[in-house]
Amino acid sequence: MSKQSQPQQQQQQSQTRAAQTSIPKLDVLEKQLERTAKQKRPLVLLVTMPGCAWCDLVKQDYLQHLARDQDKEGVFVFETIQGGVELQRYRITMVPTVLFLGPQGEIAERLIGYGSRDFYGAYLNERIANAKKKLI
Repeated sequence: MSKQSQPQQQQQQSQTRAAQTSIPKLDVLEKQLERTAKQKRPLVLLVTMPGCAWCDLVKQDYLQHLARDQDKEGVFVFETIQGGVELQRYRITMVPTVLFLGPQGEIAERLIGYGSRDFYGAYLNERIANAKKKLI
């Protein structure tokens, strides 16, 4: 029987937690935007592509916990694939892109790419706070 190293065990535990908390897939954008108006909660939408390693990092490091705690955090969190007809008006040119949407469209500056692990969480929180203010 071989023993796993501590980093391997931590990686496995992290992957297990990530698998347990998935981000819901966006179904009908307009329906979700109606919910944002009724409940005064912004829609945090991750636009991704299959095989995008940076997208996976954003999901694992930031958005999965937000999706798990979305009621407590006062947001709706969804994921969608770039190229959908509903998203054409947002002109997504790079993934990962995180949009912050309300009934009238974008309500906070989008997050494009994954520049810095050190600052990404702060940028995300700032934009969520700005989006919430616009829905009050």
